[in-house]
Amino acid sequence: MIYKIKKIFLLIFLILLQSCSGGTIGNFLESSFDDIENINNSEERKDILENKKVLNQENKVRKKKNIKATKKEEGKDILENKKVLNQETKAIKKKNNKATKKEKRKNFLENKKVLNLEKISDNINKNKKVNNSFKKSKNELQSYKIIFILKDVNPQDPIKELSTILRNSKVNFEIEKIERFLD
Repeated sequence: MIYKIKKIFLLIFLILLQSCSGGTIGNFLESSFDDIENINNSEERKDILENKKVLNQENKVRKKKNIKATKKEEGKDILENKKVLNQETKAIKKKNNKATKKEKRKNFLENKKVLNLEKISDNINKNKKVNNSFKKSKNELQSYKIIFILKDVNPQDPIKELSTILRNSKVNFEIEKIERFLD
């Protein structure tokens, strides 16, 4: 039984050893069986490998420098683009401010005109009221009592709309009493 286990172990060991033939362990084991000339070749290989490593390191350093240089250039480009964008936005804001100022001035002037027209119309209305009062005094007017039933009105201020209508029509009126009418 032990003999069989040794054979299996040896077989596994040889398979693993065969798989290492291309690696550093395989090269080391292979070089132990070579003669002196092959040792020199292996030293040359080592030198070549070291040279390749040095070249790879130098290439990495160059790539890093190139990357840093491109990043700096990109950073400069980005800063320049930001400056240009800021200048453009400032110019646009100035244009917008000018336009809004012009609109405000126009609105202000229009509001002034409207206010002036309203003042003039108020003065005219006052003059008409004075004239109407003189006419009323000339004619002997009589008073009448009218009862209104208002439907669907606001309970807090039931005669607001009616009183505004009567005032706008320039009717002289008094409200004697307000009662709630239930259907």
